[in-house]
Amino acid sequence: MLAKPNVSEVMPKVGNRYESALAIAKRARDIEKRRVLEGSSDIRDAVDVAAEEIAEEKVYVRKDGQFVVEPGIRDDIVDIENSNND
Repeated sequence: MLAKPNVSEVMPKVGNRYESALAIAKRARDIEKRRVLEGSSDIRDAVDVAAEEIAEEKVYVRKDGQFVVEPGIRDDIVDIENSNND
């Protein structure tokens, strides 16, 4: 798990290791929810997909109301400031 991209590729987009793990987990839950609702047959691990999306800036992480990496065009946002609510 997380061989590519590894945590060192995700951390600059998020902050530290803890926040990276939190953002990846939150995004992975969203991916799984979407797969269930759409009846997707995608078998890739949601954690790997989430890490890849964050590393490649397909989704952006917001922390304390501010983006860690400023998005060009907002496709999707992972908001880690309210992580205890999910």
